[in-house]
Amino acid sequence: MVGLRWVCLAACLMALVGAGCERPSSHRAQSGLGASPEKLEFGLSAVGVTRAMKVRLSNRGRAPFTVHGATANLPNVAVEPFEAFELKAGGEREVEVRFTADVEGKVQGVLEVLTDADNAGKEGVAKLGVEGQGVKAWVEVPVRSIDFGNVELGHVEMREIVVRNPTRVESPVRLDFDGADADEFASSEAGVPFVLRPGEERRLPLSFNPQRLGAAQAQLRVRVECSSCEPIVVTLSGTGIATLLEVTPLRVDFGRVALGATAEERVTVRNLGSEPMAYGGVKLLDNVSNAFRVAGAPSVSGGVLAPGAVVEVRLAFTPTTVGPVREARLELDVRPLGTTKPGPKVALRGEGGNSCVVLQPEPLDFGVVAEGMSATRDVQVINRCRTDVLLSEQKLTTKKGGYFLLATAPSSLPIPAGQSVSVPITFMPRAGVGGGEAELAVKILNGTSTSTEVVKVLGSGKVFTPCQYKLEPETVEFGNVPVGSEVTLGVAVRNVGSSECFVAGMQLAGGSDDAFKADKLGNKVLLPGQRTRLLVRFKPGSEGEFSGMAEGWVNHPTAGHFVVPLHGQGVQGCFSVQPTNLDFGTTRLTCGPRERELIVYNKCPGPTTLVGLGLEGDATDFKVTHGFLFPAVLAANSESRVKVTYEPQSDGDDAAALRFDLGTGTPYTVGLVGKGVLKNEQTDEFIQQAQAKVDVLFVVDNSGSMMDEQQNLGSNFSAFLSHAAAAGVDYHIAATTTGLERSSGGWAVCPGGAEGGENGRFFPVDGSSPRIITPTTSAAASVFARNTNVGVCHWNEQGLEAMYRALSSPLVFDADDPRTPQPLDGNAGFLREDAKLAVIAVTDEEDFSPQPVSSYETFLLGLKGGDRSKVIFSAITGPSDLSVCPRASSSGSRYIQLAQATGGVVESICTPNWAASLERLSESAFGPNRSFPLSDTPSDTSRIVVRVDGVEVTTGWVYDPGTHSVIFAADKAPTPGAHVEITYPVGC
Repeated sequence: MVGLRWVCLAACLMALVGAGCERPSSHRAQSGLGASPEKLEFGLSAVGVTRAMKVRLSNRGRAPFTVHGATANLPNVAVEPFEAFELKAGGEREVEVRFTADVEGKVQGVLEVLTDADNAGKEGVAKLGVEGQGVKAWVEVPVRSIDFGNVELGHVEMREIVVRNPTRVESPVRLDFDGADADEFASSEAGVPFVLRPGEERRLPLSFNPQRLGAAQAQLRVRVECSSCEPIVVTLSGTGIATLLEVTPLRVDFGRVALGATAEERVTVRNLGSEPMAYGGVKLLDNVSNAFRVAGAPSVSGGVLAPGAVVEVRLAFTPTTVGPVREARLELDVRPLGTTKPGPKVALRGEGGNSCVVLQPEPLDFGVVAEGMSATRDVQVINRCRTDVLLSEQKLTTKKGGYFLLATAPSSLPIPAGQSVSVPITFMPRAGVGGGEAELAVKILNGTSTSTEVVKVLGSGKVFTPCQYKLEPETVEFGNVPVGSEVTLGVAVRNVGSSECFVAGMQLAGGSDDAFKADKLGNKVLLPGQRTRLLVRFKPGSEGEFSGMAEGWVNHPTAGHFVVPLHGQGVQGCFSVQPTNLDFGTTRLTCGPRERELIVYNKCPGPTTLVGLGLEGDATDFKVTHGFLFPAVLAANSESRVKVTYEPQSDGDDAAALRFDLGTGTPYTVGLVGKGVLKNEQTDEFIQQAQAKVDVLFVVDNSGSMMDEQQNLGSNFSAFLSHAAAAGVDYHIAATTTGLERSSGGWAVCPGGAEGGENGRFFPVDGSSPRIITPTTSAAASVFARNTNVGVCHWNEQGLEAMYRALSSPLVFDADDPRTPQPLDGNAGFLREDAKLAVIAVTDEEDFSPQPVSSYETFLLGLKGGDRSKVIFSAITGPSDLSVCPRASSSGSRYIQLAQATGGVVESICTPNWAASLERLSESAFGPNRSFPLSDTPSDTSRIVVRVDGVEVTTGWVYDPGTHSVIFAADKAPTPGAHVEITYPVGC
């Protein structure tokens, strides 16, 4: 039996060798592709918004297999590209699939996975179901206009707007402000998208902080973040008033005044009310140049400006240096009796020079001009005086080389205040001379004085070989353009030779119809292959044909003057394409394509046939995507969408014409323009500001569990002032409580005269201690200890609302709260316009204020004109993880949220070292600015370069991706007045 067994074994071995050592297929290990989920159900998706899912591919067999790729049969489903990969037994790999609903409705299809897994069949394709439904995302805004009414300068008025999502999908929403007075309106929710869940309603805070007297208007745009969604526009209005005080003017511009001369202006102050006002005189602020002075300011009897009384202040400006001087302000100490509300401030500006008439450019440089040709450029004579002047004569003197000529005869020209006139000059190079120089002198008569202004004129000649050029195109056909619409097309000159070309004076030729417009181009030297382009705009004002010509000059002996015919037709009809101009703006070559959309309207009562669609001009830079199968029949009253992509291939301007051919012989035209640039880095510049003044408000919890914390806070005042003392800061420090209503009584009574219900009033309300601490306050540490020992009688902590009431009317500027019987319990004198504001909450409990945190953020920003560098909120509160702070009643999540939104500091109420915590708060409140936000997103943070006063700084700072800011270490912050430059590669 043993011998027979060996014979069988040998036979098997021989069989295996002869068969290539293969196992029988019935015994070969199998591979099996598994997928989780087995069907991709995207569910409801907002139109225009991309959703992503990941499918996990796995090997459920014992043999390896390869996944070569994956694709979907739906146009709006895309698979994140990946390289082919192998899955061994038990292996897994995730693949991302994205679904973008283009239209409303349900879509179904399959995801095909290309693989050699055994269960994929002979075709090597495994199929997974894909399903999604597009739902229109939109929001409701019930109120479309909000009037904040009359608001005094320096005050902040708050409103709310309600935004609802009535749909079944999440709606990404963004708020933006637009309009001439947009800087006076704000919301903490603006600028950054947020998501409204299905059915969710959100109340968003709005603020109006008038910066100027008079009516203000802006638009709030509530936009769903999708390409086809139109924003909802809410009109915002309000009026900035200065109570009953009239000050005219609020801005004094002395214009340009000769060095050593003195100009005077007057400011009038008038009490229009029926009550007297306190008058404390005037003083100059920020007069760094010492060029401004008060020439006359009358005193007022008793320091009171009676009803109807008028004060006239004379101001003088004597510049000592050439150029604009730093702006100063005149502060008028006029205010209602019994308040410390800041008086109005008048801005003062002026410029030193030979006169208030400016010649630009300086110098006038023609650059290179081909010998045998001429070029003409203008000198602008600008009147920056307060009155009209007379240009009495012009004289052009050639100093060397070339011919410089006045293109028009000299004459006397009046120049109204704020306007200008042109003096055209022609330059013709002299053969073999090269560079040329001349001087233009003009006489200016200003009242009884006369001055002479001079500008240098430069140019150089060069011998060019005859230019070999090509016009692109040789005729510009605008086709059919709807009346009132505008199309922009280009006229280009390309150097097709092997030597340089000189191109001059590309412009619209005289006699062209008014429907054509173009900005004249300056001279340009074209290297071989380069081109220059004149952009021509066609906007027909009526039906009919229009014609014109573009012209220019090149260095060519017989074809030196070229002309390009222009033709277009204004039409009115039921077919149109909008917009008729697509301007893609500036695009970096490394950033990929930009996409815009056109809508083709057939508003005709019957069908219209679109024969074809074509691109002319820079066709390689633009790509058109559409769903037409030509000839395409457009149904009556239908709309179709066409996508245009711009991806510049090289640096420079690009232009193309997109033609819609209806078979009538004249197409409808859409102009496409864009500009490619090679720029790939950005430099942001900052001037470090000194924190000379800081107002600090402590909001202290006066509930029953806060006794030890109040004592710890009061006994560590010197630690809090550590950075203020080092920096010489002029500070105001005050405290209020989290209590709004009087305590209902019980086991404890709070001191200070308000029984725990300060309601925003500074503690102590009864004035038993100085309520505002300054650098001159005697025994300040003891005062602070008394003012933060607010008692433990309350139970309803509303710290954010207390902060709001402390810093708003009627408390903020009034010495007395008119709503209470206590005398002199207002907060006047604390808040200063030019000071940084720091608020510090100290509490072991959550905030129960009535408004959302974003409302209080908007309010704080509104106090400082939206300048985030001047507002900071910090907190000593219960941390998010209460296990490390058992003494806290709850987490102060709302305080933490506001601190994070304003860049503040959060310390635990269980801090074992109050001195160290208060030192960190001190550094935040009083220290120099350490955070510098970037205007763009760096594409590579390792290549950020920071320079301070021109010297590169390689350590002591970090980049914070959350805020896109460069943040310096506490001991490395730039000193006041330092020039900070941050250069970084830009992303796309």
